[in-house]
Order: sequence, then structure tokens, then C-alpha cells
Amino acid sequence: MGETTTGYGNHLVSPVMRAATEHPTALMASHRRGNRFIDVTSVQLWDRIQRVANGLLAAKVKVGDRVALMGKTSLEWLVVDLAINAVGAITVPVYETSSSAQVEWILSNSGAMLLIVDSDALEAMTTPIADGATACNNAVVNIEDGGLEALAEMGKVVADGALTARLDAIEPHDTATIIYTSGTTGKPKGCVLTHANLRANVDQVSDSLQGTITSSDTALLFLPLAHVLTKATALFCLEHRIKISFATSIDRLAEELAMARPSLITAVPRIFEKVYARAQHKAEAARKGFIFERAAELSIRWSREHASSGVRTRTKVEHALYERLVYGKIRDAFGGNLRMAFSGGGPLGERLTFFFDGIGVRIYEGYGLTETSPILTFSSSKTWTPGAVGTAVKDTDLKLAADGEILAKGPQVFSGYWQNPEATAAVFDADGWFRTGDIGEFDDKGFLHIIGRSKDLIVTAAGKNVAPAPLEDLLRAHSLISEAVVIGDARPFIAALITLDAEAIKEWRTQHASNELHAE
Repeated sequence: MGETTTGYGNHLVSPVMRAATEHPTALMASHRRGNRFIDVTSVQLWDRIQRVANGLLAAKVKVGDRVALMGKTSLEWLVVDLAINAVGAITVPVYETSSSAQVEWILSNSGAMLLIVDSDALEAMTTPIADGATACNNAVVNIEDGGLEALAEMGKVVADGALTARLDAIEPHDTATIIYTSGTTGKPKGCVLTHANLRANVDQVSDSLQGTITSSDTALLFLPLAHVLTKATALFCLEHRIKISFATSIDRLAEELAMARPSLITAVPRIFEKVYARAQHKAEAARKGFIFERAAELSIRWSREHASSGVRTRTKVEHALYERLVYGKIRDAFGGNLRMAFSGGGPLGERLTFFFDGIGVRIYEGYGLTETSPILTFSSSKTWTPGAVGTAVKDTDLKLAADGEILAKGPQVFSGYWQNPEATAAVFDADGWFRTGDIGEFDDKGFLHIIGRSKDLIVTAAGKNVAPAPLEDLLRAHSLISEAVVIGDARPFIAALITLDAEAIKEWRTQHASNELHAE
């Protein structure tokens, strides 16, 4: 076992330390091995973190050093991320899909002294880059090649109490991570987020969800942990001792949802759109398209009535019928146990939000950015309103600039970009309000609605301002469309570029070919 500590501190490692002492047998994580998921208790998780952290101490990682972490979402990622913070260092996450040029920029700009990757392929790609980075000096640790075990072995020589001293020295406003944004222009900027920023946001979301989450809930993570929303989800789960299962890949998501049977997930709107479209296609292929459409409309009606004056008797009766025919089968696509989900990264749309609520899966939308750790607004159980992104979380102030841009203040708002004072100055006004770059509006109940990015607004040749996001959402709602981009800046008309969903097209062709044969 690792060291014992007398205090938990107020940093990102605190929840694991507390759980290991006060709830040692609590199941905190789960990872796949063969055809099953293996549970990890709080004590086991804390022990893994300590062993890697001691290895980092042996590798001469100092307080404030940057350590880059590149790979897919996994238990190992979480362990390494928290171990980096445990020694007072700063995690610099890198997407496994990043190009060589992006990796080179992030390593050089952050001054990372060590790069940890999770595969031989990533080691082969990044070693020449790390070799050229002054800070890294060819220091690459490969998890797949036994790198964490080697670090743990190195850590055995570290003096007792060394790790505890590092943990006790962490201050809330110390930097925990530098997350590089994938801006559309220029090189990515490193968002500096502190332990206090991220811990405050966990507390804010907890306040919004009070009474709806328990330690008996379970989660499945499958989006990249390099993204702040997934990281925030993991931190939220650790805070509430919600067991985190780690999916191995998006390609195996359907299989692993059935294996892990989570009660909550965090996803992007496209996941929900695809589940809906797949259910629709299956119904049409089985010549039950009318039944599905009727069930979908009823689900939406049930949710609308439930959110307003109450569900009518006739609606309840019909809903019970379609529960057996349709709704239960759609929930099975999520493992059969899902009751709530968090959607981010873009608007889900009112119709789909009502639909999933009607089948028993309430989806909460929120709004925020990497710079805000990330949540600024959230649709809690009390403020759940499809089409809106909720109200400001506690201790957060929002207002609209004259042009509709959303301005924010709060403990989750970052202090600036890494080594980029010009970019930092550009996103704060004279009174310290953070400029989000998003255009929004408040409805008569005070709920925030996102119109689009200020830089994305299209100005036609006739001078009309058009927000492309709502139009793109409507197009993507079509079962055969995968992605859509609305264009028309300085043109006399609005047009769209679309890509088709390969799986949906294949099913559509099969269905129509079958219809033609029957017609003959």
C-alpha cells in the first residue's frame, strides 16, 4: 500500500484520498479485460496513483513542471493525470488524433519535460518530436510497453513522506492543467486551469444536480479525456464516488454499453442522433416505420405534458403500450440502465430532448467553454427546459453585451492563456468580464439560449445576419445526414454542404431495394 495522509487538501486528488480512507471498499472505477469489466476500489485506485506519482518523483518531476499525456480514454489516463497533479506538476493533455505539427507545438509551447503516451504507435510518432523539444529531451514513457510499471519500480527508492509533502504543498490556485484549444485560426492556445477552477465547477454542477445523483450511480466514459468536458465528468464522478467504467473505443461502444450498463453518460449530440436514427431505420426495415413515428410523437407529447400540467390518462395508456414495443428497446441500446445523460459540445435540439425524456432518459444540457472549466450554465432538475441550456450555475454572473455576446464571471473562469498575454487581454473586458465569443439570448424565464458563435455569423450580400448553427442542427436531424455546414457569407443566398451517414445510406438502399422487389 502507499503512504497514509493526515489531510485531504482541496485539490483534484482530494476526493480519491478521502474515499480511500473513509470508504475503502467503494468501487471507483472499472476497466475491460477480455469479456468483462474489472472493478477497482478506492484503495486500489489511490495505490495506483501513489505508485505512479512516486515514479514521477524519481524521474525528477518538479513542482510546476508540465507533463504531457497523450492517448485514448482509459483508467491509465486517469491514474497518470492524478499522479501528475499529486506531485504538484501540471497535466498537458494531447488528443491521440493530433497531428505531428500539433504535438510539436504543444510540447514546445508548454515546455513539457516529459511525454507519456499509451501505445507503440504514438511512441513511434512522438519520439522524434520529443527529441527535438528542448524541455522533453527525448523523455517519452510508453504505457503499452510497460512504462507505468517501470515508473512504479523507479518510485520504490523515493523516501517515505516525499509524496505527502508534495500533496500538502498544493494550493487551490496552483495550475492543475493546461488544455490547448483547437481554434479555427492560428495555433492552439493553452488554457490555464487551476485546481480551484475545476473543483469549483464540480461543486457548481453538484449544486445543480442535488438530489438526483447517488453513489449507486455508474458512468461510462468514452469521449476523450483530453477534452475538458470528459475530464470534468470524471472529476464529478470521483467527488460523488460514482463508479467510472472506461470504454475501450467508440467502435465498441454499443457492446460496452451493454456490458457496463451505466446509469449516466456524457455524450455529444451526435451520439443521441445516431441512436434515434438507428432505431428509426430498424423500424422502417421491418416495415414498422409508422409504429416508430407514432411512438416518437407520443414520447414527445408525454414529456411535454409531464413538464407542464401533467400527463393525461390517454397519453399514459398509449405510452405504456409503446414502452413494451419501442421505448424499452431503445434504452437497451444504452445498456438498459441509463436514466440520465449530459450532452455538450453543441445543441441537441428540443425535439430529441423531449423524445429521450419520454422514453425514460433525461438529457441535461449545459453551456461552457474550456476557459470556464467548463460549465457556465446547466439545466438542472428544476430548470430543465429543452431548447435552452439552463441558467447560470451558482456563484456565476452572466450578461449580454450590446451585440448579444455572452459575458461571464465566476470562480470557474480561467485567468488566461499560457504565455500569451495578448490573447488573454483580448478575451477580458475592462471590468474583468470574460468574452465567450458566443451569441445568446435569455427567454422570459431567464433560461439561456445559444444563437451561435459571433465569428460564425453569416452576413449575406443583402446585409442580413444569419446564425448557421440552428440551420445546421435542423439538417443534421435528418436520418440520412451526418454533418452539415451552412455557407453564404457575402452571397445573395444561403446554401449548405452536407455529408451523408454511410450506415444510414446502406440501410436505406437495402430497404428501398426490398420495396422495389415487392412492388414488382
